[in-house]
Amino acid sequence: MSSSVLYMSMSLDGYIAGPNDEPGNPGGDGFGRLHEWFITVDGEFFRPSGAAGELFDEMNAPGAVLAGRCTAEQADHWKGDLHGVPIVVPSHRPPDPSVADYPLVMYVAAGCSSCCRRASSWRSCG
Repeated sequence: MSSSVLYMSMSLDGYIAGPNDEPGNPGGDGFGRLHEWFITVDGEFFRPSGAAGELFDEMNAPGAVLAGRCTAEQADHWKGDLHGVPIVVPSHRPPDPSVADYPLVMYVAAGCSSCCRRASSWRSCG
């Protein structure tokens, strides 16, 4: 049995962002504040200790990632590899042809429930 874990949420229009969200400023102004607790002054990720470290481990051990289209596109679909797991993107529009270079990325037009089902069954039917 699979489970879904939410560690970020988004608005109904699909955004988790501050003002001036654009490809040159992904997430918008101040977006980095969401990650300050595990990024060094030099911009490197590190594993915090204690409960924060346990959360960090959980965030880096997904079975699949369900990402909004804007986030996926601004991150260039993580070059097709986000922790080696499937990346599922809900969208009624087809992806850019360059996404074909990323076999772990799938766009699903049938809604969020379908995306969750597809993400949880990816390994068995991928």
